[in-house]
Amino acid sequence: MSKRDTPSPSELVSAAQALDAELLRFEALSGQLQDAPLTSEKHLERASRTLKELADLDDALRMRVGALVQAITGVRTRQQTQADAVNARAQELQQRTEVFKDLLTRYGGLGQSAADLNGRMQQFSALRQQESRTAEEDAQLTAVFTSLQERMAEVADEAATLAGAADADHFSDIARQADSLRQQLLSARNKLGLLHQSLSSKSE
Repeated sequence: MSKRDTPSPSELVSAAQALDAELLRFEALSGQLQDAPLTSEKHLERASRTLKELADLDDALRMRVGALVQAITGVRTRQQTQADAVNARAQELQQRTEVFKDLLTRYGGLGQSAADLNGRMQQFSALRQQESRTAEEDAQLTAVFTSLQERMAEVADEAATLAGAADADHFSDIARQADSLRQQLLSARNKLGLLHQSLSSKSE
């Protein structure tokens, strides 16, 4: 990574580095003052200058500490803002998960209804394939057909409602699957109707 690509330090890092640099200068000058001889006028003048620098540095250190505290406060505010955003997202995730579970449960119910319909269609098919049927069996066949037609329409409507709800909640996968089931049910219902018509025509 070139120097041009190196990111600039954050406000917190800059404030800490500036404070550390001033503190190192303060410690160095303090050590010089402690070790400086005080045995001549020149020594005394040099010590006085060092003492003045230390006083100036002490003021600068207070400013650096203040800047660092301000930077820390800024970091804390940013962290709290992000924490609030994370908490809001977590609540949204929980709500979306509950919605998804509800849609999935409803889709599972549709699947069970479709399985039940499949069993009833097999019953209808078994009755239909009988070469000779009594009047009672014909009545039973018609009753099974009518019941199947009504139930298929009901489940198809339920699938359409679920597809609309899933689409409104932006769960496109469930919406697509529910709509596909609806289309399959309507197609099967139409085929069943045509089959029953053909049987009715033959019986006449």
